[in-house]
Amino acid sequence: MRLAVTTPFRPTPAALSAARDAALRRSLPFQPRATRSLAEVAAAAEADALLVLGGFASLWVAGAEQRWHPGMGGLRAKRLLKGERITGDSFLEAARLRPGDAVLDCTLGLGADALVAAAAVGPGGRVVGLESSPALAAWAGEGFARLPGEAASRVEVIAADHAVWLEAAPERSFDVVVFDPMFRHPRAAAPGFDLLRRLGDARPLSRGAIDRAVRVARRGVLVKDGTPGWDLARLGLAPLDGRRGAERLYAWIDA
Repeated sequence: MRLAVTTPFRPTPAALSAARDAALRRSLPFQPRATRSLAEVAAAAEADALLVLGGFASLWVAGAEQRWHPGMGGLRAKRLLKGERITGDSFLEAARLRPGDAVLDCTLGLGADALVAAAAVGPGGRVVGLESSPALAAWAGEGFARLPGEAASRVEVIAADHAVWLEAAPERSFDVVVFDPMFRHPRAAAPGFDLLRRLGDARPLSRGAIDRAVRVARRGVLVKDGTPGWDLARLGLAPLDGRRGAERLYAWIDA
């Protein structure tokens, strides 16, 4: 997919400069918006999709523009940062995160869990999110860069296939490694999920990738699945005990 960067109508000088800098940093062409429609900008840039950058980050594909948002991850992270004790958050309970942890999210998507993890590990921790779709990685990365709050600044987004990236990663370089192969089975989800499904990598998670993740993890690997847990069963993983009627299941593999 050919991706280019542009701006909303009438950007401020600072927003225009930031969009140009983002295009340069990501080695993407920049196309000024002026008064043109996004379809006209895309045609001029010979692009299939546009990253629209101002005070927010939007992705325009096939005539539809969607603004990046971490969904409920934003609210969950805010509650953590306020010092609230959150009960019933199945991801936090399963991931067993500690302050100062280094977390690797191998299937970033829109980054909701990555943002929650960044809030949970605190100022001494960090989160690296891998996304195999360059367009989604750019969208999420620029979205995090424009999201207020300290947690967002702890999320580093890398456009990479997790299987390849894990192969080259040093042993025991992250405390917890997370997989959420969310594209395998449709679910009701946050705005942007349809676009996520269209651009995301629908290949099933492999046992080889999990084995490589175990090598990279210091404590363990977390794998998420939707009920009834077909992917966990395919991978030979037993789900953790969860709440009755839960929509998501988790498996934990000790490193």
